[in-house]
Amino acid sequence: MNIFKNKQTPEYKEKQRHRLRIARICGYRIGKKYQIGERICKANAWANVHRRKAAGITLAVNFCIYLIGFGMCFAGSKSDDGITDPMKDLAAIQPMFTQLHHIQDMKLVEKSSFVALTGRAVRLKHEVDSLLAKPGKTHADSVLALEKYDELQMIMNK
Repeated sequence: MNIFKNKQTPEYKEKQRHRLRIARICGYRIGKKYQIGERICKANAWANVHRRKAAGITLAVNFCIYLIGFGMCFAGSKSDDGITDPMKDLAAIQPMFTQLHHIQDMKLVEKSSFVALTGRAVRLKHEVDSLLAKPGKTHADSVLALEKYDELQMIMNK
């Protein structure tokens, strides 16, 4: 099951174009209905004439937004002893992050051991092939080739 949509297919691109076209049409209709373009032009003309007032209103609105944001951040739920702790929820997440880091470390160890085993298996295969291709094999060479082949089989079965 493919969870992620392939965004390069022509069907997906056509659906996206259709959605954007519908959004533009709806935006145009809403803008015409409420005369948004004319209101923006009037607001820009007023802001050009009254620059200081426009800057003061902008700064006041930003200050109110920041004030409300800080108030919401520090207005956490009260604990049993009456002390508010806004970082309480973050402290509960910390063990999950340590477990995720532990899983990531284990994945790195597994990957490095897999790479090492793969390199060793390739080396053993080359050694077995060279021992079998040797023209004048002795009994010791054959025994060594069998031992290396057994070791290679053990690595392949892991």
